[in-house]
Amino acid sequence: MRAIIALGLAGVLLGTAACSGGGSDAPAASEKSVSKGPYKSTPLPASYKIPGVRLTDQNGRPYDVAGQAGGKVTMLFFGYTHCPDICPTTMADAAGAMSLLSPAEKARTRVLFVTADPARDKPKALKDFLGKFDPSFVGLTGPYAEIKKAADDAKTPITPPPADAKGNYAVQHGSNVMVYGPDGSGALMFPYQFGSADMAHDLKALLAAPASAPAPTSPTAQSAGASETIKVSGAQVRVPSSPDVTAGYMTITNTGQPDTLTGVDSPAAATVEMHRMSMDGNGMKMEQVKAVPVGKGTVEFAKGSLHLMLMKPRDLKVGQEVPLTLHFAKAGDVAVTAKVVPVNG
Repeated sequence: MRAIIALGLAGVLLGTAACSGGGSDAPAASEKSVSKGPYKSTPLPASYKIPGVRLTDQNGRPYDVAGQAGGKVTMLFFGYTHCPDICPTTMADAAGAMSLLSPAEKARTRVLFVTADPARDKPKALKDFLGKFDPSFVGLTGPYAEIKKAADDAKTPITPPPADAKGNYAVQHGSNVMVYGPDGSGALMFPYQFGSADMAHDLKALLAAPASAPAPTSPTAQSAGASETIKVSGAQVRVPSSPDVTAGYMTITNTGQPDTLTGVDSPAAATVEMHRMSMDGNGMKMEQVKAVPVGKGTVEFAKGSLHLMLMKPRDLKVGQEVPLTLHFAKAGDVAVTAKVVPVNG
């Protein structure tokens, strides 16, 4: 038996069914058909909403699925890291689609992979799995009850693993990617093997739609969740002088309530860490910091003090622009475009 359940489609969306034929998540009879418009995939009724659940991301941080979606197009997929075929194929297609977007488009697009197998898919397993495709992808796990609620909200069937499951067992789950617009409303549904080119085509059309949030501009951008109180300027990444690490700098200005920067991600590196240089009795030392308080005013990430460290950076060239995503405890995610500068720039 296949480990993945293909979602049944007819018209706009007739519903989803478990592999055993024992269930259906069909939309209400009042749902009306939706015009395909400029899209190649199946449009969803706007009444479909992104799941309102809190899970844990691949870095072990709390993640509010609906709260983090503001201003971005979200691609939501339920699967598991031990999946032999459908999940890696779908993530590869999604990674290919992201590679076809401009930096500004990519900064406004998020891919969420929610595990249907939380017993095996701990944060590190999700991070290792998704890192093979695109480090910007967000892996989510948590209590099965919350995962099931998210799947039900997304009208995607999942079946819990056997209670006594051991070894390389299979997990049944839906095979479609649910896509939500910047306001969290249902937008599109990508079927299995839709392909990178068609995904990118529809994402570009959705991002260009009048209802979409404005595209971020370089070098400063902010997400809808930041309510324009958090602004980032002067974002730069040094061209790597070694394959292992390079530094990044920026200025954060907060005109609202005190907040906390809890982390930074970028597809330009395997991971991004925050580090601080300081003097002690033995001279200069550098230590990693997990969170940076951002009170009302300005916080500088600069040479010789607080700065970013991009670990295992990609093949970056001077003049290139790379996206960064800053995670704030209150303001949510802020998308920033950083320019690659010379080592002594």
